[in-house]
Amino acid sequence: MVGKALRFLAAALFVALAGPASAQTSVDESERGIVRVVVIVENADGRMLYGSGSGFVVAPHLVVTNAHVVAPARQRPEFQLAVVPPEGEGLIPARIIRYSPNMELALLEFSGGPDLPALTISTVEPHAGDGVVALGYPDVDYQGATGADLLRPAPASRTSGQISSLRDTAPTGEPIPSINHQAVISSGSSGGPLLDECGRVIGVNSWHVSGADTRETRGVSTRAGQLLEFLDEAGISPTLSDERCLSFAERIETERAQTITALQTQNEELASKLETADRLTRIAVVILIGGTLALFVAVCVLGAVVLSRRRGAHAEAHANGHVRVQTPHEPEPFEQPRRRLGVMTIVAGAAIAAILIVAAGVALLRAQGSQIAEIPDAPEFSGSISCTLDRAASVGAQGVSDMSFSASGRLCVNERTLYAPLGDDTPRYRRIIVLGEARVIDVLTIDPSTGEFRRERYPLNDADFGAANQAVAESGVGRGCDGDPAAVARRNEALTPFAQGTPRQRLVWRCEARN
Repeated sequence: MVGKALRFLAAALFVALAGPASAQTSVDESERGIVRVVVIVENADGRMLYGSGSGFVVAPHLVVTNAHVVAPARQRPEFQLAVVPPEGEGLIPARIIRYSPNMELALLEFSGGPDLPALTISTVEPHAGDGVVALGYPDVDYQGATGADLLRPAPASRTSGQISSLRDTAPTGEPIPSINHQAVISSGSSGGPLLDECGRVIGVNSWHVSGADTRETRGVSTRAGQLLEFLDEAGISPTLSDERCLSFAERIETERAQTITALQTQNEELASKLETADRLTRIAVVILIGGTLALFVAVCVLGAVVLSRRRGAHAEAHANGHVRVQTPHEPEPFEQPRRRLGVMTIVAGAAIAAILIVAAGVALLRAQGSQIAEIPDAPEFSGSISCTLDRAASVGAQGVSDMSFSASGRLCVNERTLYAPLGDDTPRYRRIIVLGEARVIDVLTIDPSTGEFRRERYPLNDADFGAANQAVAESGVGRGCDGDPAAVARRNEALTPFAQGTPRQRLVWRCEARN
């Protein structure tokens, strides 16, 4: 037991020291979902590149870009659209399935090519001073390149900076909520994503402007709220995140706090098990001592009975003057009954000892069984969970794909979102969340017994959105696995009135734990 404890502490110390250093930024993962969007014209002279921009994957085979990037393909039938992935063999034909010049956004569909990951869109309100990363294919990086060079797969360029300000209008005067930032973009960057430092999309790079006198430049991005509204109208359900992006220092502190909490939990469990082992050992020792004493008393009583009867028989014979000399082969007249009595006495003593030993064993087993019952088994629905979308049971599942997550402890998802049992005599767990700029409420329900994971989405008007956020703030429920499930249940109960009627979208996944 002590050896296990030492090995655990050593492993935990290794994780605490090595974990933050080995963690990788998700911006690298997002980069794999960035594509170049090209407009091609074919004539007698062959295929020619007319123009290009950037785009990013929001769902399987679906790419978002700027409306002005693909506008020529809508105006002239001889123009064709294609996307160039960051890796693979080349052009992938694409077509426009939604186009909104008022939002300065377009949605393209393509088929074939490599499996490109969809980017996660953040629903957290951005703030001035937040760090940002711009990905795309700016023309400044391709000075001197030929049209053929721009049709070959290549990784996206990356620039970084900070948010300068948030605006309610675009540089063109259109009422488009936008972000002014310091990450350098230029022609060709249009349609590429603006990411937070955790790799989640917070905007779509659409313009770059310069000051009239200072010549200071700014990148301008359409905000994620506008993008989500555009995708919602198209019936697309992208991957969303409602978590604030932590700075590097905050992430290190969070990981250390989680490590310390895990160590404390393991130490408490270890102490409990050691206490149980000590108690069981004491019980076993008491039982063994009691059994030994009882057996000793039984033997003493048996010996006393045998000796007293023999002495009584000899005394009676001497008193009557009938002392006989026995030959070696002549049995005593009362020897047979005495033998029987001795055998019966020995059997009775053995029976008493057996009863004591059995009783001791039963008591020991009961003590062990009660202790095992006190230690809850780890849930079967834990570890790495793989989920397959059930399209037949889902409503509004266009653009949604399979997914995976991790589950642990009292059903905590991805080590940060604690679910609460429904308390309706079913093994189901629930968490209700409010998504910021999307202005929706999501009811997430997991049934570990069947592996069903269900997400139902309800739109919120302005009044309900404000009231729901107030309920969230008053609940005091934060992120992490160390919260109180009862508090999560109270939060769910407070948010349930905002999730009435028929949900706008229902997604059902069939999940199973992967060993």
